[in-house]
Amino acid sequence: MRTVTLILLSVLLFASCASYKQVDQQTFDTAPLFGMIYDEDNQPCAGVQLTVDGTAGPVTDIRGRFVVPDLPRGDHGIVARKEKYEDLALSISFLNRTDVLHLTMTSFGQLLGSAQKSISDMRWSEAGGYLERAERLDGEDAVLRYLFAIVAWKTADFPRAVNYLTAILAAGTPQPAVYLFLADIYQNDLDDPAKAIASLESYLRLRADPETAKRLGQLKDGQAKRGG
Repeated sequence: MRTVTLILLSVLLFASCASYKQVDQQTFDTAPLFGMIYDEDNQPCAGVQLTVDGTAGPVTDIRGRFVVPDLPRGDHGIVARKEKYEDLALSISFLNRTDVLHLTMTSFGQLLGSAQKSISDMRWSEAGGYLERAERLDGEDAVLRYLFAIVAWKTADFPRAVNYLTAILAAGTPQPAVYLFLADIYQNDLDDPAKAIASLESYLRLRADPETAKRLGQLKDGQAKRGG
């Protein structure tokens, strides 16, 4: 009988300690909040600036980890920011001192990668959505503009495609592929052989290409016959 009593007492003590430990974890005024931030490829995001309830907080370390010291128990607003990443804003309820915050941020490059995948799958609207998000991070990026041009061309918005391509050239970096793309649009979609010729000439100044030179000659012959 005594053995049974001792076993029962041990069980009650264990249950009481477990219950006390749970209550202790949830009963606090302030405690450190630990967390980590990764990107869409599950790689740690270093150098992310956190803002907690409108006040500048910690910056993530090389492994994407952070600690918010002495955070009061209750509800809080957190914003995570890093250059060339989309801002991440969320509300949390910090009710247990053992809580760990896991966050995921999306980078400019990952948005472009998703857009390229959508273009490959011919999901034009989805690709446009990714590109619009990326544009808010860096609207002057040449790859972004080129992908926008592809989507515009594929959806038969040829003037818009031309605008994106000429914006790349106006930025000051000659790109052979851009001139060739423009020539295709002017010749095949906008029926503007004069501009197609000018684009092909610009392309050939940057890259020797016998097939393109032959194409240019044929276009010029056609123009001459039209003029005649």
